[in-house]
Amino acid sequence: MPEFSTEQLRADLAEAESAAQFDAAARTALAAFDRLNDEGIAHTPKPLACRAGCSLCCSLRVDVFAHEIFPIVEHLRRHWGAEEIAALRSRLAAHAETVRALTPFEHATRNVPCALLQDGRCSVYAARPQSCRRHHSQDLPTCQYTYDHPTDLETPAAHDRALFRALTEAMVQNMEAYAEFGFDHTIYELGTALQEALDDPECWRRWRNHEPAFLRASTTPAE
Repeated sequence: MPEFSTEQLRADLAEAESAAQFDAAARTALAAFDRLNDEGIAHTPKPLACRAGCSLCCSLRVDVFAHEIFPIVEHLRRHWGAEEIAALRSRLAAHAETVRALTPFEHATRNVPCALLQDGRCSVYAARPQSCRRHHSQDLPTCQYTYDHPTDLETPAAHDRALFRALTEAMVQNMEAYAEFGFDHTIYELGTALQEALDDPECWRRWRNHEPAFLRASTTPAE
């Protein structure tokens, strides 16, 4: 498996002051993560079953860090119109109402579609978080079974174990880089955190000041 380094991310964080600089640092780190993923996929013994338009995994709970939410917000501001963002906010509000009433375990055992899905595709694919980039499958029937039986958490996932392990370690390394600079490394749920980031500009200020970024988002306890 290829080596992964956060040396560039640490250098970028040491120099970053503005929102644009932090956004650039996050995007550079995602590009490095994608290279690791692409190289790993090229060496897997079995091809991936993932295809554009397949969204079975997009009803899973998605855990993210705050530094992954702000690039999504910036992506929306760059590429979406006011009406599109307003419609997304409505979907996020409905999503948050559902998710905040659930424990993380309850959320993980029922299908709650991602509010960013549009016609079976991720509407922010270029800015999607690492959890989504890491997720892959080598067997579509297993994905269908998982979707049809969300309470069954014992069935083994259909991913390549070596690749999944490498990507998970890369996620941890990225998180640790931000943590070393004093930034929030709480594990948040994607939809509720994104709703709060869009509705409350203070989220960015809190994060930049090394405070918890989101006050109302659903969180997942660290293991």
